[in-house]
Amino acid sequence: MALCALALFSGCQRAAIDDAAITKNVRAGLAAAFGPIEDRQVRQFDRGANQQTITYISVSSMQGVVTLTGEVGSTRAKAKAAEIARKVPQVVRVNNNLSLAPGYSDDAVNDKP
Repeated sequence: MALCALALFSGCQRAAIDDAAITKNVRAGLAAAFGPIEDRQVRQFDRGANQQTITYISVSSMQGVVTLTGEVGSTRAKAKAAEIARKVPQVVRVNNNLSLAPGYSDDAVNDKP
């Protein structure tokens, strides 16, 4: 009887989610789309308008939920980063907490908080 219960329980379990692999794959996807992503935070304001790039994106994953934090140069970049994260296998949900660099983005002025 115990063997039947154990077999039933192990058959119902889902595959384990590998958060380290998810984080690695999201970062690789972001780097492929946007170029190298800096390890330390440098705000767009500090860089200046002539270097409008993704300056910093932090990626974390817990039980398949990816959280993106940092600063990007436009709403298009913010949406693209979330789309890249969603396409990674085992991602359950994406919390897109990326902020826009005010005054240095072509579309940041039209964003509503």
